Amino acid sequence: MKSLTTLVLFAAVAVVSLSSAAPAQAGKKMEILLQDDGIFLFPNNYYDRDFAYLQARALGVTGLRMNIQWFMAMPAAQAQSTVKPGQVDYQWGVWDTAIARARQYGMHVQLALAGDPPAWACGSRRQPYDCDGYKPDVAEFRAFAQAAAAHFGSSVKRYSIWNEPNWYTWISPHKRSPRLYRELYEAGYEGVKAGYPGAKVLMGELAPRFQENIAIAPLEFLRRMVCVNGKFKRKRSADRKCGPEPLKLDGFAHHPYHFEVRPRKLSPVEDDLTMANIDELNVHLAKLKKLGVLDPSTKKIKVYLTEHGYMVSGNPDVRPRRQIPEYKRKKWVVNAFQIAQSTRRIKGMLYYNLVSAPLGSPSSYFDLGLIQTDGNPRDSYWALRDWAQAAIVERRVKAPPPCSGVVC
Repeated sequence: MKSLTTLVLFAAVAVVSLSSAAPAQAGKKMEILLQDDGIFLFPNNYYDRDFAYLQARALGVTGLRMNIQWFMAMPAAQAQSTVKPGQVDYQWGVWDTAIARARQYGMHVQLALAGDPPAWACGSRRQPYDCDGYKPDVAEFRAFAQAAAAHFGSSVKRYSIWNEPNWYTWISPHKRSPRLYRELYEAGYEGVKAGYPGAKVLMGELAPRFQENIAIAPLEFLRRMVCVNGKFKRKRSADRKCGPEPLKLDGFAHHPYHFEVRPRKLSPVEDDLTMANIDELNVHLAKLKKLGVLDPSTKKIKVYLTEHGYMVSGNPDVRPRRQIPEYKRKKWVVNAFQIAQSTRRIKGMLYYNLVSAPLGSPSSYFDLGLIQTDGNPRDSYWALRDWAQAAIVERRVKAPPPCSGVVC
């Protein structure tokens, strides 16, 4: 591990020093983002967190996305109660610690305020995980969002509302999820702005449509959420179902996965949204803004790709068709970032996740790790690191700022 540590440290220093000396180039600077809650947020016994931060910096990472599942932000007894407690005792400590540590390594944090709700805010009063986001209490979610933003204040400047609301287990009933998400999003947006007015709020966090009845195609979901048909005309029921006011937003987040094929291969599903047609999101957002159903805080709506990656081969917990040989995977990972960086209005591209969880663990079936559980980087890690360093030198992506209080 010592030799690898030296390599990673050298890479991280080289990124920053070279970028500061390079001439400015035309074009935007995209952020390289990362999520690995199993490493950066929750205690684990299989990987060194500080070493992971060094490996992330070598990739040019400037920000981390972390989830706050609503029910997990309070004691288990309160989350499992079917009657709302007289006072909700929110417990933010694990996120406080993670945010402070990330800041030391020169990284900001985006928080995704997501489900499941506690049992008392679930429409069926079922326990978390069993609830499947069934008709969450909108007013209570607003209060949760406000409490979170008020607590974190200036330490968190970007939030997103929910996670993959077009996926059947995140919001239900599934057929009603676009309308339910609209209500949740409005409440979450208002809550965050009330708690900390300076925070930015992202809409979406949508998943692609892997198969029928599992997820609603993201572009269809977006149109249904604002009561617009496929011809971008407001539906007759729009005022009743969506109201006359446009939705306010500071940006849009999406997860453009397409696990089994190269990034430039189009999905056969109508209204799907993967890396191959990611600019179609810009087209939709621009039309909806012009129609007056979206009210963004910027002239052009910013886009953040907040989950993407390819699964590893050789892991028996991963579906065979999703296991991508490393010689392909390293090319596909880099190509996805190239597409994001060259696509207009994309401000951030996130790789999910950094390190493979141990075999047999609950998340091992979703193994997109750039680094093996024992700490050895796969070829995909080195390929992305090399691309990121070159992109930073050319001023096409942002460079990580200096560390503070730690050696890196």
